[in-house]
Amino acid sequence: MPQKITSPKPFQAIGSMLEGIWEVINTIGSYIILAIANIVMRIVDFGLEFLKKFNGRFVMFSKASQSRLGSYFSKNSKSRVGMMVIYAGLSRNPEDILGIVLMYSIMISAATTFLAVATGPIPIFGLPPRVIILLAMIAPFAATWAFFYVIFLVLIDKRTSCVEKVLPDVLTMISQNMIAGMTVYNSLWIAARPEFGPLAMEIQTVARETLGGEAFEKSLLNMSERISSYKLSRSVKLMIQGMRSGGELPTVLQEIANDIRSEQNLFKRMSAQTTSQAMFILFALLIGAPLLFSSSLQFVTIFNAIYEKVGFNDNTNSMPQQTGMISLHKLPISANFFFQYAVITLGVSGLFGALLIGLIKNGKLSSGVPLMPVVAVLSIFIFWLMTILLGSFFRGMMTM
Repeated sequence: MPQKITSPKPFQAIGSMLEGIWEVINTIGSYIILAIANIVMRIVDFGLEFLKKFNGRFVMFSKASQSRLGSYFSKNSKSRVGMMVIYAGLSRNPEDILGIVLMYSIMISAATTFLAVATGPIPIFGLPPRVIILLAMIAPFAATWAFFYVIFLVLIDKRTSCVEKVLPDVLTMISQNMIAGMTVYNSLWIAARPEFGPLAMEIQTVARETLGGEAFEKSLLNMSERISSYKLSRSVKLMIQGMRSGGELPTVLQEIANDIRSEQNLFKRMSAQTTSQAMFILFALLIGAPLLFSSSLQFVTIFNAIYEKVGFNDNTNSMPQQTGMISLHKLPISANFFFQYAVITLGVSGLFGALLIGLIKNGKLSSGVPLMPVVAVLSIFIFWLMTILLGSFFRGMMTM
C-alpha cells in the first residue's frame, strides 16, 4: 500500500526554522568573537613587545620607589603591617607592601582627579564643583587603603579557618603517635601531612627550627604567634605545660581535640539555626529596600510632573497653591537628588548588612567581608531594574 505522506505541523516547522536561524546567528557570533579576540591578542602582543624594551628599567625603578616610599612610614605602622603579613602567611617585606599600596593610591587618586577636572564634576547633592573634585581626590585614596586592609583580613581569616578546621585531626594524630611510643617531636613531624595545609607547613617550620638549634618549646610558641588562632595558641600552651609537668600528654591532646570538635559542631548548629535571620536580612537588602526606594522615587517623579502640568508660575513655586480645600506644595527634593540618595544608602546598607550576616552566621565580622561588594552591587542593580520597570508601568498609566 502506498505510504501516507503527512505534512509537518506548523509549530514544528516554525521551531525548526527558528532553530536553524539560531544556529546561523550562533555561528556568526562565534566568528565575530574569535575575530575580535584575534585582534585583541595581536594588539596585546604588540604592546608586550613594545614594553619589553623598558620592562627591566621600569621594574628596577618601581622596586626602588616602593622601598623608598615604605621607609617613610612609622615603626608602629610597619610592625602592624608586619604582623598582618605573618598572619596572612606571606613572605613580603612590610615596607614594600606599604610602598606598593601608597603608590597605587596616589596613582588612582591622581587619575580620578584628572578625570573630574577634565570632564567636569558630576553634580552630587548640589555640592559645589570644588568639593566634588576634592572628594574625587580623597575618596579613591582612602578606598585603596581600605581595599588593602580588607584583602589582608580575608587572607588572615581564611588561613585561620583552614588551621582550626584540621587542628583536631592533627592533635588526634599526635596523641595516637605518642601512645604508640614516639616522642613529641617525632609525633609532630609525622603529623605534618600535605592535606593539613598551612598547619602542616608551620609544623615543618617548627621541625627545621628545632634541627637548627632552637628549643622545641620556643619553636612551638613561635608557630602559635604566626597564626591568629586562639585555639592553636591554647593547644600549644597546654602541650608545653604537659611536657614540663610530665603528665598524660596524649590524653590531654585527645581531650583538646574533642573539645574543639564539640565547639565546631556547636557553631554548625548555630549557623543552621540563624539561617532564617540571615535570609531575612538578605531579603530586606536585596528586595525590600530597593522596592521601597524605587516606589518612593516614582512618587517623587510623578508628583513633580503633576505639579508642573498644573501650570503654576515660577514666581509662586515657593508658596503653597490653594485650590478649593486642597493645598499643593512643590516637593523640596528632585528625582535626581533622591536617586543619588537611594544609591548611596543602598550601597552603605549592603556593606554593613553583609558584615552583619557574617557576624550572625559565623560569629566574625571578617567572614562577611567577601559578601560586601556582592550585596552592595546587587542591591543597587535591583533598585535600578525596579526603577525602570515601575517607571514604565506608571508612565503607561499616566498616558491612558
